Amino acid sequence: FFHSTRDIYSLISGTYFIVFLSVAIKLFEYWYRENRRKQEATKEKAEAELKLLKSQIHPHFLFNTLNNIYSLALQKSDDAPDAVLKLSGLLDYLIYHGENEKVPLNKETELIRNYIELENLRYGDRLELNFSISGNPETLQLAPLLLIPLVENAFKHGISRTRDKQWLTISLEISGRNVDFYIENSKPGKEPGKDSSGGLGLINLRKRLDLLYHGKSSLEITEDENYYKVHLKLST
Repeated sequence: FFHSTRDIYSLISGTYFIVFLSVAIKLFEYWYRENRRKQEATKEKAEAELKLLKSQIHPHFLFNTLNNIYSLALQKSDDAPDAVLKLSGLLDYLIYHGENEKVPLNKETELIRNYIELENLRYGDRLELNFSISGNPETLQLAPLLLIPLVENAFKHGISRTRDKQWLTISLEISGRNVDFYIENSKPGKEPGKDSSGGLGLINLRKRLDLLYHGKSSLEITEDENYYKVHLKLST
């Protein structure tokens, strides 16, 4: 009787163990599938948001650029044809590089130079401009169109509204995999009801930085009566 009881207990214990193990495996499989589904859904949502943010950059960027060319055309400036040519270079970048996941940093710097030259056609000697690069931009890659909104913002919300001396200083510093991008520019006096945050361009940029470089980037904007200062720091 003792041996029979022990065998029964062993059989029951073994059965319960097999059932428990089977249930545990099924629960783990379910958790793994759900966790993976949630991760894929989060990734798809982030990718969709990034596409939406990118789609906002192009018309916003082109609208401001076309405004500059329109201004030159109104003045019957001889620089208008050159401006159209530079716009063609900007469009080439937006079409063939702007949709990529990452681009060489030197491509972004070329875009900035073209944009600055296009703007400089409008301001001429009225604008004191400096653009310097420290380090080798060919060694790094980053998401496209991260730097240009800051340059565009400096012109749109600072320089274009300044009536006195206009100036812009841009500095790009590269150290290892770290990028520091500084912009300092003249600004107008405080206008009642005007928001100095920069509007859609900076809101878009902050969202993209949060999605692409969360925990690896920072964007600081400071100002006083005479200037704006911007510092974008990110690790690629």
